[in-house]
Amino acid sequence: MSVDKEKIEKVLSQLPEDLQREVLEFAESLVRKSGHSSPNGTHSVQSLFGTWDSGDAHSADNDRIDSDLAGEFASPHEAK
Repeated sequence: MSVDKEKIEKVLSQLPEDLQREVLEFAESLVRKSGHSSPNGTHSVQSLFGTWDSGDAHSADNDRIDSDLAGEFASPHEAK
């Protein structure tokens, strides 16, 4: 994949300076982590962003997640 540095700089120049800095820092962190790839040559989400422990052993329980979502969709929400 080729990178067109001029296009990237043009897009970045349209962002506020503090956001430009954040985007560059993020891109640099991705480059540093680029050595972590899966067997098929692509990067895993974990290698790019790390992992997070919620402290809840059941946080990835799909049935519970589905139940929580169904409850939220079914409950009336007032417009703000």
